[in-house]
Amino acid sequence: MNFENLPDIIVGTLTHDALRYAIGAGGVYLVINIALAAHLRSRKIRSRTPNAAQIWREILVSMRTVLIFACTGTVISLAALNNLIPIYDQIATYGLAYFTGSILFIVVAHDAWFYWSHRMMHNPRLFRLLHRTHHRSHNPTPFTSYSFDSGEAVINAIFLPLFVAIVPMHPLALLIFVIHMMLRNALGHCGYEVFPANRHGHPLFGWLTTVTHHDLHHAHAGYNMGLYFTWWDRWMGTEHPNYRAEFARTARRTEGAPVRIAGPLAVALAIGLPAPEARAGELSGLYAAPGLGMVIRLERCAQTPELTCGRLLWGWDMEQFDFADPGDIVLSALEHDGSGWVNGRLVNPETGRVFRGRIEWLSAQQIRLTGCAGPICRNQTWRALQPILNELHALK
Repeated sequence: MNFENLPDIIVGTLTHDALRYAIGAGGVYLVINIALAAHLRSRKIRSRTPNAAQIWREILVSMRTVLIFACTGTVISLAALNNLIPIYDQIATYGLAYFTGSILFIVVAHDAWFYWSHRMMHNPRLFRLLHRTHHRSHNPTPFTSYSFDSGEAVINAIFLPLFVAIVPMHPLALLIFVIHMMLRNALGHCGYEVFPANRHGHPLFGWLTTVTHHDLHHAHAGYNMGLYFTWWDRWMGTEHPNYRAEFARTARRTEGAPVRIAGPLAVALAIGLPAPEARAGELSGLYAAPGLGMVIRLERCAQTPELTCGRLLWGWDMEQFDFADPGDIVLSALEHDGSGWVNGRLVNPETGRVFRGRIEWLSAQQIRLTGCAGPICRNQTWRALQPILNELHALK
């Protein structure tokens, strides 16, 4: 093994990876989130803007990821220097068609690697160990793109040396791939829908993941695991059922469109609204968790109006809600079976865990929520918000 140039390789690889993150994530942030923010404000996916503390945390964590990526880059460079992997110098060696095809192939292969490793990291036994840091950025920014736990960074990093050990690649093809990877990753976390819509409000290129597609993953952790393409999510049934409706809502939003309401204002606006209703299979209205921990609005699901969904309006301590923002759907796909609403999915906004759920109508002012993980179930009784506000008003 030839290690003569190892110091130069380490410095060069580390510089390359750091610049790629700084220019990729920082460039997307400066262009999309700063320079074009006013122009794109109608396409902003969430009403809240992440604060500076979150951004600095993401940048600091990303430096660890840069170091890990630089380690694998160093391994690839050393292996190429010692002719241990099929890196070739001249495009003519395999031809332009192979050169182009190798870029397409590595992108498709990386998307498959990302989907299945990403899905593995969402296993409850692995999530806190490998993936929780990334989801601390519930409302992501371009700098979230490298905000990984060490284990997740290693899993993402080892794809490239494994791939180039098998498939002959030109250095320019690898450069194009890593630039594409960085830009798509940063764009997917930018918070503004920059992908075009067709005349029906659907993604113009339905096979590509959009910003809304990945933003829904940060809002609802069990969905939308793909990085570049949507096909794995569609094939495996992990695409969010409201993805197209959410994309259309953002892509077709106008200047006068309503924004999501957060904080005490959401509760204040509840005063004077009609009482909750449950008739003909329809459950609607505002409900509060025990201790006023959070307030949700039960409503018809946007894409499947025959089903019932629950939208988070307010939480007593939103800082603890790493997996939900005001306006996010936390109860979905509840189906009326004559006695209650069943077969739903309940998302815990603090942990991101998804439970099988049902709702039972107890009275004109109370419902019972049941969430189950396997054979273990827990119940909570939620009260209609209006009577609670009336009681508080009477105490004044």
